[in-house]
Amino acid sequence: MAQEPFGDAHAGQQPWYPQAQQQDWQGGAHQQQAWNPQAQQEWQGGGHYAPQGGDHYEPQGDYGQAGYGRTGYVEGGYQQDPYQQYPQYQQDPQYQPYQQYPDHGQQPAAPDGLYAPEGAEYSADGYVQLAEEPQPEPVEEEPPAEPAIADEPARSAGSTRSSRRGGGAGGGRSGSSSSLTDRAKAAAGAVLTGEHVPSRRALLVRTGAGVAALAVLVAAGLTVGAESGDKAAADSGGEPGFAVAHTRAWAAQPAAAAQPGADDTLVGSWLLGDAVVRADAAGVHAYDRTGGKPTWTVEPPAAGAVPCGLSATVNRAGLGAALFRAQADPKTPCTLVAAVDTKTGKTAWTKTVSDAKGAYTARIGVTEDQVVAVGDDRAIAWAAADGKDVWQYTGQGKFCTLSGGVTGKTVLVASSCADSTPADQAVALNAADGKVSWWRGLNNQPKTVTVLSAEPAVVLTTGGKPEDDRVFAWGAAGDPAAEIPVVADGGRLDVAHGTFSATPEVYFQDRTMIASIVPTSGSGGGPVTVAGYDLDTGKQRWKAQSSAKGAVRLVGLDGGALVLAADERRDQPARLSRFPVAGGQEATGGNFPPGTGSLLVSGRVLIGGGQVVVVPEHSGTFGTAAGYQAKG
Repeated sequence: MAQEPFGDAHAGQQPWYPQAQQQDWQGGAHQQQAWNPQAQQEWQGGGHYAPQGGDHYEPQGDYGQAGYGRTGYVEGGYQQDPYQQYPQYQQDPQYQPYQQYPDHGQQPAAPDGLYAPEGAEYSADGYVQLAEEPQPEPVEEEPPAEPAIADEPARSAGSTRSSRRGGGAGGGRSGSSSSLTDRAKAAAGAVLTGEHVPSRRALLVRTGAGVAALAVLVAAGLTVGAESGDKAAADSGGEPGFAVAHTRAWAAQPAAAAQPGADDTLVGSWLLGDAVVRADAAGVHAYDRTGGKPTWTVEPPAAGAVPCGLSATVNRAGLGAALFRAQADPKTPCTLVAAVDTKTGKTAWTKTVSDAKGAYTARIGVTEDQVVAVGDDRAIAWAAADGKDVWQYTGQGKFCTLSGGVTGKTVLVASSCADSTPADQAVALNAADGKVSWWRGLNNQPKTVTVLSAEPAVVLTTGGKPEDDRVFAWGAAGDPAAEIPVVADGGRLDVAHGTFSATPEVYFQDRTMIASIVPTSGSGGGPVTVAGYDLDTGKQRWKAQSSAKGAVRLVGLDGGALVLAADERRDQPARLSRFPVAGGQEATGGNFPPGTGSLLVSGRVLIGGGQVVVVPEHSGTFGTAAGYQAKG
């Protein structure tokens, strides 16, 4: 039976009515691709253990961009009216479906030439190096008297670098691009046609010296540029080697096959000091970060049980938590808890969130001394050391439906109770004892509520129309801090997957939220924009347009910067970019090898220990996991 909240939860609290915030931008019409339901982590820079893990529970419309075939999944929350679907987005014909790469689940070059040819290398500017058609050298005939060297024959249009790229795309890259030698010859020809020219031999000597000097300067400039990019990453606490080209170090092979009828969707991942952990219907498996070999597997708490969630992080002692359902059928309850010692993969203890027999969703998280689960009808905490019950919370009234998660010292819960006023509330609990720290009413009559983060306290609400969707944030004491429209700036904020998702796409650092603004079909399209928002005011702090073409995806935080991944195209290698949280100026990272395809935008990207580790959302399409490291 549901219990009353600890203490007088309503004392001193006033229902909060959201106010329209003054924004620097105006919302636009929204049309987007509808998506199928599914489950999800967030990367945490620094130590050996990196975050990620489960997410919200309400079914949400997918707010991300189309273009790389991402499959959505069920986001949890309390039962409400279904959210309306939007018109189906038509995929750009330039994006081709990717086929599985036989070696490690990645895609080979597309037959239409979307990717680089096999064995091709990218130049410093990111374009594929193609063999130039040989040009005949001008034949010089010995003239009877004063020699005069004719100008170099004009290049044919078909041999220009611009046409080999499929058109000059990008600032300052269009038009013909000649080599240093070609430019030197042209300069020599121009000089020798004038009056009072130097001797032929003297000019050739000077030209040769100039070409050599220019080559040295160009090489020095490239070296300094790479070193500057790495220094910026290091100064901000980011992973060194960011600006250097990367090579694949290993690719993991599946430790076990999924049960019949189970899907291959990622439900969580951890980046450890010596391993990466992937959880899906096949189990919770760890893979060595030197060769990708399986190292340990978590024993299910019951025979035939399959994973349905993973904590976003492991604590400093190396303890993480996993959720299981008794069968592969997604309609069976997700209620079995296993505390996992990530040093060995052994189960420390097991618990049950609920004895529900039907569909039941839950999310799991860990703190330094507790494991906390938020289920459909209760939030429960157990001692991390031995699994002893610590506290339980069942809502602000009677017959409550809950969703949420834990970050730091706060458990943020979206609560909807039959007898509470207003019915929908955001409730902050003290993670140590489960007591209510503060609560705020959501008086905008939301259709769904999704907890995006507990510290800072941020929720997403959806309404009857896209223009009604809002992000709400509060201060540490529950002070109304921000109201951010989701539809704005000619696009839509991609905020459906937050901190508790296996593949988050909106990130938080201190009092800043970073998300991508995806162009809507009515806005004329265009590249994706990354924007930072002040959670104290709701105003946009900065906005930066991505220089990448094709599919892009926000994949994590690294040393005070947002990391964006871009897929491979014929005139662009797969790569990562960094946008500092403080200002948003884009810094492009080193190239990933040809054949990477859309792997970087396929799921989770974890950075640490000198590696970029990719854990795809769907292992059947992109493989289990792969690790990359900077060359040299």
